[in-house]
Amino acid sequence: MKSDTELLNELARRTNYLRALTADEAAAMKRALMDMYRDIAALCRKHSLTVMLCGGSCLGAVRHKGFIPWDDDLDLMMPRRDYETLISLLAEGCLGDKYEYNAPNPETDCKNVFMKIYRRDSLDVDVYSDSTPFPKGLYIDVFALDAVPASHFLQLLKGFVANVLQFISIMVLYAEYPSRTLNEYMSLDKQMHFRYRLKKACGRLFGIIPHRKWVWWFDKWVASDKGDIWGIPTGRKYYNGEIFPSSVFLPPVKAEFEGESVYIPNGYDAYLRNLYHDYMQLPPVEKRERHFIVDFKLPEQEQTK
Repeated sequence: MKSDTELLNELARRTNYLRALTADEAAAMKRALMDMYRDIAALCRKHSLTVMLCGGSCLGAVRHKGFIPWDDDLDLMMPRRDYETLISLLAEGCLGDKYEYNAPNPETDCKNVFMKIYRRDSLDVDVYSDSTPFPKGLYIDVFALDAVPASHFLQLLKGFVANVLQFISIMVLYAEYPSRTLNEYMSLDKQMHFRYRLKKACGRLFGIIPHRKWVWWFDKWVASDKGDIWGIPTGRKYYNGEIFPSSVFLPPVKAEFEGESVYIPNGYDAYLRNLYHDYMQLPPVEKRERHFIVDFKLPEQEQTK
């Protein structure tokens, strides 16, 4: 069965409901994301925090020495302890007024089960976000590296609970913040529309508990910095999909990304093969994931370039 992401990309290619970024917009967006990355990386260096490129950004560094040509986002990961420290620094305003962030916490809601850092004077609104109260600027995703149980059985058990919590949080998000745009978009395909309506219906049932609690419960359930087996519970392969000895991640090694010196996992070959198999081979056009947007605005300094 195809994932929602695969179906969304297929639908976007055969309809004109959403627009892709123009070449100029995509180039300017990547410049803005690199500006954001430099600010985040500088803050991490100042406080001796480890931050690495992950997912497609790590693949881009290895295969293209920069962004994957058709990609338009930037993903980072950090060991849990450093991740929590960065959240505290952001709460203190250490990145300045240009930025805001959203991360799981016990007091307020968070769109995702991981942290996003946003540029204030911009817009990057996707079909999932148009009706939510969360920030809507250009963003960088930051994922926590968490220790997982050494026992394979306990990994499976903890992963099952984590994945259920995450899935419920997504369904409750759909129900608590219903999106007219997403509903219209999904209605263009019967299979996708059925999935979406089913998830919203389930979300209304679980929604007797607010979305913010499901996200917080997930984060507290997976958070751990004790152990030598690590995973990325919020990654594209969920709790059990990216588990390695910590030595695969640390110490990070230097790589080049858009002319900048960045860090990627020490065992990047094992990491990337797990995610993408033959990762140096370019995927066919129909398998190339893109982000399709509802509203987009560059930061002011990029609009004048």
